[in-house]
Amino acid sequence: MYSDMSDEQLIQLHLSGDPGGMEIIYERYFDRVYRLAYSKLRSAQDAEDVTSAIFLKLCRSLNSFRGEAKFSTWIYTVANNAVMDFTRRRRYSMSLDADLQTGDGDFVPREIEDDAPGPEDRVANADFARYVYSKLDALPPGQRSVIELRYFMELSYQQIADQLGVELGTVKSRLNRAIAALRSLVSTEEEVKASAFR
Repeated sequence: MYSDMSDEQLIQLHLSGDPGGMEIIYERYFDRVYRLAYSKLRSAQDAEDVTSAIFLKLCRSLNSFRGEAKFSTWIYTVANNAVMDFTRRRRYSMSLDADLQTGDGDFVPREIEDDAPGPEDRVANADFARYVYSKLDALPPGQRSVIELRYFMELSYQQIADQLGVELGTVKSRLNRAIAALRSLVSTEEEVKASAFR
């Protein structure tokens, strides 16, 4: 019943006191918000903590959504700001249960949640995700943001254009350049690895 409602209808439902509205919003956006948090924090536990805090904040502040932008754009902004706040706070405090760092600079998460059938697949998926996320750091901020909005937040090209305040063609060209740059970074590293074994 609620799952067919628009985001705006669900917000009104929540604001009228019906918890079903927020439940559907949570189901619709949890994965997107979590992926965004994980892409920036690189820690499953931190991403879970921040995602939970974001949805708690949303429950309390949905009445501040004015509808000037799409809800998905607004939630991206809220999530991005929460991740930046978390990162700033983390700089000033050391967590005793932080991820372990290996001697070669890689991070080993305490817990990897994955639906893959076996432990080998879980390790391979986590390694690949860390690898791709590390390559995103090398992109210019404009290219990185279009990748995050398109693939982590699953926004349409038009929503990305609205969020960034640029033309639709600009979004498409930035995304094409970002994908080409990622491919180049990955292939360059693979060539370096291959030459090391010659």
